[in-house]
Amino acid sequence: MFLIIADFNNTFEGRMNRIIIVLLLFIASVLSQDATAVDTTWQKEAVGSFSFNQAHFDNWVAGGENTFAHQFDLSGKLVYYSDKYIWTNAAKIAFGNSKIGEADTKKTTDELRIESILTYLWEFKTKPYLSLKGETQLAPGYIYDENSNTQVSRFLDPGYFTQSAGFQHSLNKELSIRFGAAVKETITKDFPAPYADDPETQEIETTKIESGMESVLVFSKKINENTLINSTIDLFNNFTSIDATDVRWDTDFTTQITKYINVKLNVKLFYDKDISTKRQLNQSLLLGISYTLF
Repeated sequence: MFLIIADFNNTFEGRMNRIIIVLLLFIASVLSQDATAVDTTWQKEAVGSFSFNQAHFDNWVAGGENTFAHQFDLSGKLVYYSDKYIWTNAAKIAFGNSKIGEADTKKTTDELRIESILTYLWEFKTKPYLSLKGETQLAPGYIYDENSNTQVSRFLDPGYFTQSAGFQHSLNKELSIRFGAAVKETITKDFPAPYADDPETQEIETTKIESGMESVLVFSKKINENTLINSTIDLFNNFTSIDATDVRWDTDFTTQITKYINVKLNVKLFYDKDISTKRQLNQSLLLGISYTLF
């Protein structure tokens, strides 16, 4: 399992892995206890959206360039309810391209995320949980300059996987926070730097494993009948320093104009000192077709 691949000879990482394993054994023991049988229920939802813009010029004296851009988003959730636990599985896919004039087609957004959380139900408001999440991209990524395109990433290169065990507390129906011990793996193949390679060593590392603590804050609020805000702040710290905290802040504002037309503003803030000493920001505003699959 991912949770036990860190080096136990390292004192700090060994302690963190032991904490995680103890929490795993505790939650596994309470999940295995007998309970009165009740009906269990699967709840599922999936929403897809597509947006595009296009312009074409032929002998247009006033000037202009042909353009075409599109973006596809698909998010889904599958939740299993029982008398002892809730198992929540979520996934998100986003991909978009744009082409202007004779220039090459360029990627505008590319995201693949999955997350699975198992929460044990007991009489206390703060509940133990286990979680597994992964993140990567679908297509190759490039840095563009005037004369060349340099590939810097692709599917699972890098890929990020995090496992954690801890406690989750819901402050109200809109806001919840979870905090726990975690192990984070970064895997690469052809593009180890700057994602996994340690510049202070001569050897090129294609995998990086970090033990630390994870904190996740989730906020979801329906502002009015047609407008919804979803925001998640994901923090991970391996305790080497305060500025070594990895930050991922993802926020969606969605307004439903008609049954099938919506406007969506997405803002992502990302910080990882090992990749860049400056924060990274990605923002998109889309007007498109939205359809609830189920």
